[in-house]
Amino acid sequence: MRQPSESSVNATIWDSTSFYRTPNRKNNPLKRPRSCQNKECQNVDRISNLPDPIIQHILSFLPAADAIKTCILSKRWDSVWTLVPNLIFRRECSCSQEAESFAVFVDKTLMHYCSPKVKKFLVEFEFTECLKAQVDSWVEFAVRLKVEELCLEFHREIADDPDYYYLPNFLYSNIPAEKLSLRFCALSPNKLKQVSWMSLKVLSISYNFVSNEMIKNIFLGCSLLEYLKLNQCHGFDQINTNFSSSLKDLVVDGSWGPEDKFGDFVITIKGPSLLSLTLTGYMRRANYMLLDVSSLVEANIGYRMKSCSLGCRSNWYSAHRSMLHDLLEKLKHVEKLTIGTWCLQVLSISEVKGLSSPTSACKYLTLNKKINKWDLPGIASLLQSSPNLQKLTINLMPPNNFEFLLKNAKVLEKMIIHAQRDAINHTWMSVEAEELMELLELTQAFLSYPRASPNAKVMLESCFK
Repeated sequence: MRQPSESSVNATIWDSTSFYRTPNRKNNPLKRPRSCQNKECQNVDRISNLPDPIIQHILSFLPAADAIKTCILSKRWDSVWTLVPNLIFRRECSCSQEAESFAVFVDKTLMHYCSPKVKKFLVEFEFTECLKAQVDSWVEFAVRLKVEELCLEFHREIADDPDYYYLPNFLYSNIPAEKLSLRFCALSPNKLKQVSWMSLKVLSISYNFVSNEMIKNIFLGCSLLEYLKLNQCHGFDQINTNFSSSLKDLVVDGSWGPEDKFGDFVITIKGPSLLSLTLTGYMRRANYMLLDVSSLVEANIGYRMKSCSLGCRSNWYSAHRSMLHDLLEKLKHVEKLTIGTWCLQVLSISEVKGLSSPTSACKYLTLNKKINKWDLPGIASLLQSSPNLQKLTINLMPPNNFEFLLKNAKVLEKMIIHAQRDAINHTWMSVEAEELMELLELTQAFLSYPRASPNAKVMLESCFK
């Protein structure tokens, strides 16, 4: 089921001094649909006649600023927005004056909010120490309204900016949230010793210092925790899920070791009850080692590693080839496996040198990111080492690599190609005639490719809205 998009506040489109004034409704008539010729139909405001819960659900898809502006439509709409289930506040501008104006807007919005409960509360902007008291009051407001999902996602223009948001003491007690997301939020090691997040199931920590002891205390204080993500965090060299019987999904997105331990810093992961493991992002001066992941069903090995100088490149390759081989050996029992571009490149070099991939019981294999002809030896090695493979998903760029697969896959039964727009355009909301023509030409090209398997079917799927 597709999740609804998040509402947001864009500081460039609102004026916090004018949102709560009494509007002149005579100058804001509702536009009537041109297609309706019946006068009685033109006079019916069907949206306003909907029940409040439905209208509030609709407004939850709008930026908070736009939801508030609906109060100018009529008396019927004066307070509808005050009961929307989600409160999402975002500000992209880094100007300090804009930040203060943004804070005033959030304060006024919370003063008018009337719902006894909020499902999701998100604040995202460039935090400065002078706004800590206000942010604390927002967090307290969300906790008091029994927030289900709390997201404090701050960002910084300067990487070395010391302004972290230190979590208030009351947030370490038994908060009602089931989901908690923290970015550039400082965690107190002493407070984590008594942390009590007994309702928490999903936790994401980004751009922070997290020690081994802090991870252990989080596990001990979150008896229902099922999902943990550490994004660009440092300070730990082991994750032992023996302290958490509930954790099923672990994501480590980027990690690094000390400057003086290049290549010698190993992050060990012990997770006998884990069902899913994801190792992605950019790794700096660190290696991974899996100790016990016997229960894993799904794994994503999509991390990237920085190469060293030309003088030590041979040793660098050998070390990382050995680490990747050990990871695949530990993951040989998983049913679903995803491999990223960097790992494919290492496997391709290994295959050329006559070093095959470990045998795998994988049934569903996904090859992620852009792939070129230099990755084909690695792909061949994975296929040869996966005798139980039932489904292969490949994100190929450029598309002429599909021809290579069709020519060589002798027992292929079905190939499904998902057509997507580029990373800049995320949806097919506006499809140009030129794009449709390109899609048609691509389809004709696929149909013309020779096939080694006489039963192979090629299907092209795309998402049009």
